[in-house]
Amino acid sequence: MILLSRTIFYVLLMAGATASVYAQAIPADTIASRLSAFAKNNLQEKLFVHTDRDFYLAGEIVWFKVYNTNSINNKPLDLSKIAYVELMDESGKAVLQAKVSLEKGSGSGSFYLPVSLSGGNYQLRAYTNLMKNFSADLYFEKTLTVLNTSSKPDNTSSVSAFDIQFFPEGGQLIENMEGKLAFRATDNHGRGLEFSGIILDQDNNMISRFQPLQFGIGSFIFTPLAGKSYKALIEIGGKTIAKELPVLKSGYSLRLLESGDLIRVVIQASSGVPSQDLSLLVHTRQDPKVANRISINANREDVIVNRDKLGDGISHFTLLSSTGIPLSERLYFKRSAESLNFKISAGQEVFQSRKKVTLNLESMDEKNEYSNADASIAVYAANGIDAPVADIQSYLWLKSELRGNIESPGYYFTNQGERVKEALDNLMLTHGWRRFVWEEVLKSKNVSMQYLPELEGHIISGKIINEQTDKAADNITAYLSVPGKKTHLYGAKSNTSGDIRFFTRDIYGLSEIIAQTDTRKDSIYRIEIASPFSLIPTFRNSYGKTFNEQVRLQLLSRNISMQVQNVFAAEKLRTFYPIKVDSNAFYLKPDKKYLLDNFMRFNTMEEVLREYVVEVPVLRQKDEYFVGAIVRPFTDAVPQTVEPLIILDGVPVFDKGNKIIRYDPKKVKELEVYMKKYFLGPLSFNSILNFTTYKGNLEGFQLDRRATIMDYEGIQLKREFYSPVYETESQLSDRKPDFRDLLYWSPEVKIDASGKKTISFYTSDQEGIYTIVLQGISAEGRSGIVKSSFQVKGRTIAQ
Repeated sequence: MILLSRTIFYVLLMAGATASVYAQAIPADTIASRLSAFAKNNLQEKLFVHTDRDFYLAGEIVWFKVYNTNSINNKPLDLSKIAYVELMDESGKAVLQAKVSLEKGSGSGSFYLPVSLSGGNYQLRAYTNLMKNFSADLYFEKTLTVLNTSSKPDNTSSVSAFDIQFFPEGGQLIENMEGKLAFRATDNHGRGLEFSGIILDQDNNMISRFQPLQFGIGSFIFTPLAGKSYKALIEIGGKTIAKELPVLKSGYSLRLLESGDLIRVVIQASSGVPSQDLSLLVHTRQDPKVANRISINANREDVIVNRDKLGDGISHFTLLSSTGIPLSERLYFKRSAESLNFKISAGQEVFQSRKKVTLNLESMDEKNEYSNADASIAVYAANGIDAPVADIQSYLWLKSELRGNIESPGYYFTNQGERVKEALDNLMLTHGWRRFVWEEVLKSKNVSMQYLPELEGHIISGKIINEQTDKAADNITAYLSVPGKKTHLYGAKSNTSGDIRFFTRDIYGLSEIIAQTDTRKDSIYRIEIASPFSLIPTFRNSYGKTFNEQVRLQLLSRNISMQVQNVFAAEKLRTFYPIKVDSNAFYLKPDKKYLLDNFMRFNTMEEVLREYVVEVPVLRQKDEYFVGAIVRPFTDAVPQTVEPLIILDGVPVFDKGNKIIRYDPKKVKELEVYMKKYFLGPLSFNSILNFTTYKGNLEGFQLDRRATIMDYEGIQLKREFYSPVYETESQLSDRKPDFRDLLYWSPEVKIDASGKKTISFYTSDQEGIYTIVLQGISAEGRSGIVKSSFQVKGRTIAQ
């Protein structure tokens, strides 16, 4: 069957159901202003992830750098402070997950691939909390291939199915109207196929021949005649595939004819189509560039658009009815004149093993003027695998804006000429836009923000449930804490749907979190903590890699090298950078601090408080205790005894002090007393008593049964990249093997306005050709990538 542009297909299919939305005529300039307002009110982020490689062995480490940009102008965006990165298997299940800290629009992390991980193609995807409000199609995705040499590889690279799709320019084929018909043929891995095809009419007369230009994609001019039917016959892989081409009897067509700097927009209406005023809207990533009222005379209207009016990248040419219903649509790509050009100079092409390599890096704009850049660099052994590198430039300007897989998107940027220009236009005809739905724009409808942007730190979300009714409970106060020597305490109040959000900071690595309500008054509720990761599977057809026998032998050698490294450098590979966090409690400075070792160590907490903590009176009535705190509301006011918030290792204790009185004081290291009213988000406390144990783990303390206790992975700790140094003779002669094939990785190559930076590292004992990949983005939104290489040979040992 013929496939229409997906946006048009959706709108035409739903036009009858949504007719009430477009009840009145909407002028072209009004549509443009609504689109601008929609873009402004629905800010979207766009992530790109640079991995050190795209192919790995089970047992290796995946290193990655995350770039965050504004989807409208592709400039670095300092908004979200957390990125969610996942490795998904082909069933859509996450096998590895991480929360990565972002600072000034970028961050970095790593995944250790377990040796038990099955071989195959995996999808690395990344998104922010804000991005979860929009379609999952907008998440960053790339394919990583993992080979497990301990298991027999399956035959995932074989081709077992074909798919051929047709895409008329503008969205539809109409009788007696000349139009461009694009097509795309792919295998079961989404890779383009070579084939030949013909168009036949109902009498089996051949009308046209066609074949792809690049990556299984091509186009040809076709005029379907009234009263005739057509089909396509495709010869592919020794098989013949037949496809019917449905032709509409009436409708509108939209064609783009380019001549120099001018684009002729040809709009036609078939006979019998009711006359009406139309709108032609042209926008570049939701930034309106042209908004014209169209009146078709003699069934045709031509509009001239100067390319200079369009923004860089993909623009939309959309024909809308007088009431705002999209009728036809066409994508157009304008190559950006701006670019970030990197240069790498190693000084020589061949290095001996265990020798220092110094790389001089340069960053320049399109005018050859030095430019700043936030970049990342990887230096690795090629191992005979010459796969295209996913690059930031083609992703931001092309792949991120289109639906479906794009084979080798870098091809359209690294090559020039008429063939590339034609191939790029064919790509525009066969992939649809995915950023918004016109219905939302014309209704001036903002996207529902269920997920808030994480502007300061990770937001832990959950829901409060009434245990008696098993329904959501609103207006209930909840507390979340992380047991430890640093006091992490956060508060939230549930909304009408029972939802709660804790705005946390500085929670790193695997921690235990405790969520609870105040059991003194809210004793019938439980708290359910939600996963912050997206539950929407997005795995699409991926481009599987094939390996000949020579490459497989090289991979076997790489596997042995990896195992040797994991043995001799195990500790180095498990080293993480220390986290610099504020060690103060959330209330910063206490009014009094008692180190219990400075006083006589009593056997009961009651004796401790009565004997030398004068700010904390203890009242007793039979077996019940009340632990208070003396505060002075005003400077000259009479001191009052109030009920304080009691905390043990960061965890609130809600029982007026009975449990803390019965706790072993010899396990407590210190007590801090805060003697004023304190506000923490929706919470307020008359005073705070903060008890900290020596171990910081609530040793032996029994929490309330209603408390939700769970292990929780906070922000990922940054793994330190291991790169040995060979400066001295003893280091050079060290008999410990160095089998690294990833010589260098740095996600934080900061190039200032001078446009220059120097980095250095040492080669290993592994001989071969090493690839250098440097890519990044400037503060002005220019992006670029460069590849280089050098050779490593063994050292000559003096006899």
